[in-house]
Amino acid sequence: METRAFEPQYLPNAGNAVGTLLPSTTVTPLITAVATPVFAGVTGGSANYKQQMLVSNTTTSWAYINFGVFGNITAATVAAGLPIAPGVARVFTVDKEVSGASVILGAASTGGTTVVFTRGEGL
Repeated sequence: METRAFEPQYLPNAGNAVGTLLPSTTVTPLITAVATPVFAGVTGGSANYKQQMLVSNTTTSWAYINFGVFGNITAATVAAGLPIAPGVARVFTVDKEVSGASVILGAASTGGTTVVFTRGEGL
């Protein structure tokens, strides 16, 4: 297995349009689950079978997430969600069908207010 730095997904130029990074999705979670599309209007995945998602928790509380197909995502819970410590970014590998996430905070945040999802490849 090759280990390489995380590379945000880049959309190459086409015609006269310049290339750009695929935008991250920013979620303002609460202590109740919030669902959101995490691919900024891009449904499904890239040509790869699996892809990575960098999830950055800027809050001062533990965030718990769950991935799935937007519109049919099991709500994240403190008991069964993937935990992300306050101020930490973690890379997760997800199936290319993943198009959304559910996020919940373990407690109210007293500082940062967002969890940011960035699709790409690498660790």
